Amino acid sequence: MVRTCPTLPPRMLVLDRRVAVVPIDPADTKRGAICISEAGVVASMVALFEQTWHSAVPLGADRSKDARTGLSTSEQELLTLLASGLTDEVPGRRLGISAHSVRRQMSGLMERLDASSRFEAGLKAARRGWLR
Repeated sequence: MVRTCPTLPPRMLVLDRRVAVVPIDPADTKRGAICISEAGVVASMVALFEQTWHSAVPLGADRSKDARTGLSTSEQELLTLLASGLTDEVPGRRLGISAHSVRRQMSGLMERLDASSRFEAGLKAARRGWLR
């Protein structure tokens, strides 16, 4: 299956959930790679891949709205990033938008959820199954 998403994790290969291969220098992958077999590091890489996979949509699918939640792809990604405890600036950089745009989108989500705080919005989004 092929899926697409607006943001990608660093290049990596994970084999049998036991070994990961990552570039020595992510900016210059021609410099070589390193094999990692430490369970904690490999588990983190698997979790990163799974988070990215779940936020992606099948190739050719309409990315404008998630049929299940009614959220746009950027809204879904924003909720996921903010739910992980990141400040407005980090999701903004990852999504290629300003911190002001992050706050504006979050304000719209809070209004749709009828929430008076981000914390309440997070609770309501989780109850609705909007967080992945």
